[in-house]
Amino acid sequence: MKVGLALGGGAIRGLAHIGVLKVLKKHRIPIDFIAGTSMGGAIGGLVAAGIDIEEIEEFVLRTPSYRLVDIGIRKRGIFAGNKIYAMLIRFLGNKGLGDIVIEDLAIPFRAVSVDLMKGDVFVFDEGSLVLAIRATTSVPGIFSPVRHRGKVLVDGGVLNNLPADLLRPEMDVVIAVDVEREHEEQEPRNLFEVVYRSFTIMTTVQRRANLKYADVVFRPEVGHFFAFDIGRIRECIEAGEREAQNKIHEVLTLLN
Repeated sequence: MKVGLALGGGAIRGLAHIGVLKVLKKHRIPIDFIAGTSMGGAIGGLVAAGIDIEEIEEFVLRTPSYRLVDIGIRKRGIFAGNKIYAMLIRFLGNKGLGDIVIEDLAIPFRAVSVDLMKGDVFVFDEGSLVLAIRATTSVPGIFSPVRHRGKVLVDGGVLNNLPADLLRPEMDVVIAVDVEREHEEQEPRNLFEVVYRSFTIMTTVQRRANLKYADVVFRPEVGHFFAFDIGRIRECIEAGEREAQNKIHEVLTLLN
């Protein structure tokens, strides 16, 4: 039985993926393929590289937010994104992985982005893992786009925020982790929230359509957290852990 894991985008809410992965590891669920978008692409890429999920959790919890901020208005985004790129290079380098390429990952991996030139989905299936993560997490208007092979790439959530469809042809069991919601419980507080909320509303139809490709869907209760509330990181992780623990029997039943 081949198991594929689709991790959706959701900014800070996407850190619930860490909690889900901790439970999958605890129950020794094999992961044969990972496809991710935005934060799902970031967490999924690090796991695919062979980094233990507890190490990823520690890295996320101890990294101050100011290390991610480099103003880049002239670069077509509020943040340039160069600090994130450098930080990932250092993190992987400390694990002896350097700028590892997708072809060499321990687990097959795909990261979804969108080309602003042609309006098409672009899936990273080779080349630099860090570049793929940087592109798939480039929320339009917030982080500057990534130039790659003549393309101008942004967050894959624009067209495919939950890439379970990429896994279905090859996997026997597909697990999807959906961290977004169709509606919000609170008004946006700032520019980031307005931009991101508008962005996620546009992705709703495609995200719903992709759920049909999943055999099991985890939906951590993170909809009440603001998408950029860095003070709720630990709570997002714990929400993912609770949801996975509550539904892990569905996965075990399919595998058995």
